[in-house]
Amino acid sequence: MFKGLLQFIKSKTFLKHLTIYIVSVSLICWFIISWLGNTTNHNETVSVPDFSGVGIKELDKFVADKNLRYLVIDSLYDTKAKKGVVIKQEPEAKAEVKEGRTIYLYVTSVLPPSIQMPKLIDRSLRQAAAMITTFGLKMGKTKFVPDQCANCVLEQMVKGKNIAPGEKIEKGTVIDLIIGKGLSDEEVGVPCLYGLSRREAMEKLAEASLTIGAVNFDVAKDSINGRVYRQIPSCIRDVMIKMGGTVDLYFTSDKNKLSAIPDTSSVKNDDPNFD
Repeated sequence: MFKGLLQFIKSKTFLKHLTIYIVSVSLICWFIISWLGNTTNHNETVSVPDFSGVGIKELDKFVADKNLRYLVIDSLYDTKAKKGVVIKQEPEAKAEVKEGRTIYLYVTSVLPPSIQMPKLIDRSLRQAAAMITTFGLKMGKTKFVPDQCANCVLEQMVKGKNIAPGEKIEKGTVIDLIIGKGLSDEEVGVPCLYGLSRREAMEKLAEASLTIGAVNFDVAKDSINGRVYRQIPSCIRDVMIKMGGTVDLYFTSDKNKLSAIPDTSSVKNDDPNFD
């Protein structure tokens, strides 16, 4: 048996078929490798461009000559960012990827998302201010009126009109409040607002049952980045004003003026640095 097998292996017929088999397998392997190399662009890469700030309508033109594709997979709402532009991408800029790769993009929402108006009525001013911030809304003006419920929210308004709890509004909407100040002439202490931003100052005034009065900026840019360097009335110890009263604020971005703000922890009634 083994002798016959050995003779068959040495025969011209076996060697012929073995040669054909080896050549066929080699050709098939070469064809597969060549096909994969051509279809997957092996060793052919491109650098991912920076999509940041590119508008949604400009994306087709932006990628036209870059051998890449894109797909917008999510939109994010940002009150400070330009609407309808790319703010994030995957893979990141300058990464090396194969030609034809899909770049996943995140863009800013053109329209703000809608939320349900929370119920602020009958809550304290401090609670209402905290809820406004939590819901992504903005604190607007506060007006104090005589009412037996001191420091209670009586009305919630948007652009001068009452808005009911549960009503759909855009995130970032400014909410104005009507607050009860009691039926007596109750007085409250003036808080120190030095060094605070406008939003922080408004929140602190709301906590003290007061409201913002005249607002003054050294220059136009201070309306965004300015900090309080002067207030009228000042926060001199024991200074009291009626609940619902106003405090005038002066804002600046001047580091010299801000560094000159007195230490309010050691205020004296005769301190000339306070207005």
